[in-house]
Amino acid sequence: MSYDDSEALAAFVAATGVEFTLLSDVDSATIRRYDVFNTIVQPDDVPFYGIPFPGFFLIDEDGFIVDKLFNRHLANRDGAEQIIDRFFGRADPRDAEPLRAGIDDDRIEITAFVRGGGGVLRVGPMRQLVLRFELPDGLHIYDEPVPSGMVATSVEIEAPDGVRFEPMMAPPTRRLELPGLADPLQVWDGSVDLVVPFFANSGLVPLLKAGETSIAMTISVRYQACDDERCFLPRTHTLEVAVPIGFGVMPGFDGLEGRGATVVEMDSTSHMRRLLQRTADPDGGPGGDGHPEG
Repeated sequence: MSYDDSEALAAFVAATGVEFTLLSDVDSATIRRYDVFNTIVQPDDVPFYGIPFPGFFLIDEDGFIVDKLFNRHLANRDGAEQIIDRFFGRADPRDAEPLRAGIDDDRIEITAFVRGGGGVLRVGPMRQLVLRFELPDGLHIYDEPVPSGMVATSVEIEAPDGVRFEPMMAPPTRRLELPGLADPLQVWDGSVDLVVPFFANSGLVPLLKAGETSIAMTISVRYQACDDERCFLPRTHTLEVAVPIGFGVMPGFDGLEGRGATVVEMDSTSHMRRLLQRTADPDGGPGGDGHPEG
């Protein structure tokens, strides 16, 4: 759903061939009722006033909203996979997504894969790099803090300019109390997913223009595994993932060709003209008495 009029949405569907339903909420009435009206954009920010915060509602088979995921900025929005993963509590790699796996001498399996957009990185939308540890029964690894002489789990990632990484997200730890230590340790065992959100900015555009179809992402994971009696030597495990890259899709305005986007062949100028007229009209802009159109 957007505040674009139904004529603009019909033109976008005709130009792109998308098969899902687009809804028009020209006065942002429904956007407000669902409490996702973008309060960062101010009334004098024409023509953007009236947009929602970008995001998703997850609806079950009976039509009930069971989860939602919304962000502050459209440029770094999440994909549908992220909200589905969050609802089920675990990411599920698909055949089409980049994936690398390895097993160390301690029988710990580490898998790295990319979630979101079918694994294709484009300028703007968020993706997730998932690092999955499969720990044999009886072994655990550590989160910060650890005593001197022990090694907590850490991740370092190298990627080309234009790729930006957000802080890593980790599951809750288990408290482990050991004799001689005043404070309990924080450990993970079993199957553990460490998730690093990332996105591409305009720095990726030169690679796209040069005809590159993928980038190399090198992930170095340092950790120390222990059982109830002894600790193994710290290890650094390195995985390299080839991540496909591609152009995004944007309406056909002058200058967008240089922003990592494939321009949609539609009459965007007429749409923008109508939008400017509508949002500049206090009786017809966001907050009026109109109703959403199909």
